[in-house]
Amino acid sequence: MFPITDIFFHLSPLLFPVPVPCRCNATKEEAPTVTNPLVEGQVFESRSPPAPPDPKTPPAAPSGLLVGGLVTLGVVFAVIPVVLFVLYRRSRGAQATEKPQPQTPPPENRKVSMKMKDLHINLSLASVTTGYSRANGKLYGHVAVDDEASSSLYQEPYKAALTTSSDQSVGKSTDCTDTLLKSPFPLDTEDSVDYAVPDLNMTPPPPFSDVYKPPFPDVVKHPATAHFHSPPVPPIPPPPQEIYLSAAEYCQAPSIQGVTGTVAFTEDEVTDANYERPVPELARHRLHPLETLGGGPCGVVRLCRVDDVGRSGSRLVVMKQLHPGAKEITKKEFHQEARTLSRLTESCVARLVGMVTRSDPLCLMVEYLSCGDLHQFLRKHTHHETVPACGAAEQPVISYGGLVHLAVQAAAGMRHLEALGVVHRDLAARNCLVGPGLTLKVSDLAMSRPLYASHYYRAGEGLPLLPVRWMAWESLLQGRFSSKSDVWAFGVTLWEILTLARQQPYAELSDDGVLENVSQCCHGDAAAMMVLPQPALCPREMYDMMTACWRPGDRQRPPFWEVLMFLQRKNLGYCLDYPD
Repeated sequence: MFPITDIFFHLSPLLFPVPVPCRCNATKEEAPTVTNPLVEGQVFESRSPPAPPDPKTPPAAPSGLLVGGLVTLGVVFAVIPVVLFVLYRRSRGAQATEKPQPQTPPPENRKVSMKMKDLHINLSLASVTTGYSRANGKLYGHVAVDDEASSSLYQEPYKAALTTSSDQSVGKSTDCTDTLLKSPFPLDTEDSVDYAVPDLNMTPPPPFSDVYKPPFPDVVKHPATAHFHSPPVPPIPPPPQEIYLSAAEYCQAPSIQGVTGTVAFTEDEVTDANYERPVPELARHRLHPLETLGGGPCGVVRLCRVDDVGRSGSRLVVMKQLHPGAKEITKKEFHQEARTLSRLTESCVARLVGMVTRSDPLCLMVEYLSCGDLHQFLRKHTHHETVPACGAAEQPVISYGGLVHLAVQAAAGMRHLEALGVVHRDLAARNCLVGPGLTLKVSDLAMSRPLYASHYYRAGEGLPLLPVRWMAWESLLQGRFSSKSDVWAFGVTLWEILTLARQQPYAELSDDGVLENVSQCCHGDAAAMMVLPQPALCPREMYDMMTACWRPGDRQRPPFWEVLMFLQRKNLGYCLDYPD
């Protein structure tokens, strides 16, 4: 390493250059004078006196000295850091050569393979010394070696004496230092698995998992020897009680039955101008009862013949009569029903003929037709397409046009009720009357007749009778009745007409099943609701109109005037071919 003084000694000529006198203006007469060499110890003196400045010669500019000084400083600041860096690197290299380099031992070639079929362990140890092997510089343990015939090695993590079956220690043998342990199986086979040498410092796993807990042992209890008692096991709680809604809880519809047993019409909008209608008064001696059709809680329904003085003959009517001594509230409901019927003037609706109000019991008479109700009329007929070509029919024949003609009249009667704001609430084939020439009138008698008791359902004791197979879901589950709920019932009535009333709607379902079926609309799953199938003699467009009547949303169903126009177009050109 060079000292700092030697560095500055070598760089002093560069740092402090000696100026050389300029001899540009020297004359030829001036000759250099020879001076004697310096003697050691003398002080340096000028050998010739300085020449006086020539006034004619201009003085030299000092720019040369300034440029030289700047260049010298730049060289100094550029060279010194380089020299210092070189010296620092040399000193670091000398210190690094003085540290002894650790000698890394050559890696040991260890390979342990296991044949899974015969559970044999093959060991290939490059270095076997005194029966011990090294794993990461730590003592692993003894390995017991059997005879070469079996070559089955078993690893024991214990530091016991390594002996063979011939009572000879492997540690005492000197010729097996660089010899590999032989095995009858190849080292690299398909079912051999390489295993890493285990670390003895690892903590062994617990005998049981924390998740698993062994059950308590069953102890046979004896009076004298039983001292251990297992803790009591808490009983399993019962599952929560499932609540099932009964049919009575499904049904929320009010009673639709009148005081005499027939269905009672209701009015959506009642005005003073349309509410009061004159009702003709009939004399009681002109009434001739013929047959009792049925009855209700406060009255009876009879088939009656009335002498018509103006026509000089008689006509059949339905007489609704209260029981003698009826309460005032019952009489009030009876008068309300009579006022509603008095508003109906359409020819396709059974109109009010007259009343008996001057003496007790009170009576009112409604039109009746000779062929009876539509349900019984259809069941007595057969369709003309089902009759053999060469053969007589056992029952009267009715054509498809005749069936549509009956449906047109039913739609016309309901269109009249819709225009007046009157809701029927029990429209069905049993509540339509048929007369000569396939004339039809919408009526209200079926609920009072025991003949149709199976068409009505009573959800429980004290609950009203309801035609659940003809009612819309909002009427059953929410108690809402409107003209759109009558449209739903008209779709079922049309299905009855085109099937000739051969079976009951939803015959494969019980009454409770019908309630559960229509409840799909209330739960928002109307697509899962089952509808009536298409009749065999029903065209596709007619069935589409039926399904439109069964739409879940009441506003999505067609009104009766639209249904009437549709049926009239489908029956254009029909001529009445039904024999009287």
